[in-house]
Amino acid sequence: MRLRVLSPLHIGNGNRLTPVDIYPSGNRVYVLDVERLFNDLQRLGVDLEEILALLRNPPGEHYVWKGYIEEYRLNPSDYALYSLPVFGEPGKTSIGINEFIKSNGMPYVPGSSMKGAIRTAVFYKALKECGDAGTAMNIVAGFSQNLAREMGYSESLVDHYIAYIDKEIARNRRFDRKKADDLLEAIVFGMEKGRYPGIRYGPKRDPMRALIVRDSPGIGRKHLAVYRVEVVGNPSPIPIWVEALSPGTEAEVELRFDSELLRINAGHFNGLLWECLKDRGRPWEVFEDFVWEAVKEFYNAIIEHELRNLSKFGKQKESVRSFYEGLKGKERILRLGWGSGWIGTTIGLLLVEKGSKWEQVRRKLGLGRSPSGKGVSRDFPKTRRLADGKPMGWVMLG
Repeated sequence: MRLRVLSPLHIGNGNRLTPVDIYPSGNRVYVLDVERLFNDLQRLGVDLEEILALLRNPPGEHYVWKGYIEEYRLNPSDYALYSLPVFGEPGKTSIGINEFIKSNGMPYVPGSSMKGAIRTAVFYKALKECGDAGTAMNIVAGFSQNLAREMGYSESLVDHYIAYIDKEIARNRRFDRKKADDLLEAIVFGMEKGRYPGIRYGPKRDPMRALIVRDSPGIGRKHLAVYRVEVVGNPSPIPIWVEALSPGTEAEVELRFDSELLRINAGHFNGLLWECLKDRGRPWEVFEDFVWEAVKEFYNAIIEHELRNLSKFGKQKESVRSFYEGLKGKERILRLGWGSGWIGTTIGLLLVEKGSKWEQVRRKLGLGRSPSGKGVSRDFPKTRRLADGKPMGWVMLG
């Protein structure tokens, strides 16, 4: 398939380019070969200790090499590993840039990012379409009768999940919110016996094993740029800079649906997703259609949600409206990478529908906590990340 980037896409590698690594000039940022520049400055007569002192104690918010490059009239392109165009004014004071993931110096889109985005959509659809408490009780009963009985007091699996998290927070003040969806993931995708509450996620019992997504090949660096990301709704307007693939970038990606794996291992799958597939016919024959329906439903639901909440985009709301109106109804669109937001990477749309039930638990989990650590925002998610006026991370497969 062809993956086409629709809005700036940043998938980080965990590295941050600092003022030691970069030099901005005009509308470009040069990522420097620091060793080569260091050696040439020595040949030009700059004292070694002076350079080392500069590196140990960089000059405040200014670019480390700026003075030398200007004083000796050096061409930054002669010392560049690569250079990128900049969207947004870098300013006279230094910036740090979150680097894009690369292989052999070339950016690429990881298969894990694409599969993760598809998996979230499938998670959402399975809960929305088959997530009644009765079905959930039946598939859990073989592992934990107590858990099945508890589900009987709920209207749906999502309702039970909210109640379960509330109880766990009360039981364990050190409850790890990063593991808050572990039980729900096990019930939906596939489970095996485990400690309290009686089940745990079983990767071998997950039908999503049948979806194989490969990393894209390397993408030319001409498609990469540096973007100033505006965090709308953040009381402190501190800019974030990222390397991102620009809209219009295209890459080949390989996706494979292994129906034979599903057929041969049909007796091993036991989660809510498998029940959803069985309701439609032979799971190995309906799996691919179910996945693409899930992608369309989930990501279009996000678009509709964001269009209903345009006020959260502040002065950028009209450009955001235009962008999302152009996406409405499209198939095989995904949202990947950093900046996708809580709604785009979770089943949050189903949770917020529960109103006060979820709101109370959300506050106990500390979601939406103020950066100062004082209190939890009444409005969650409060912030949105925009690059060049567009919501980040949207791509299309075709």
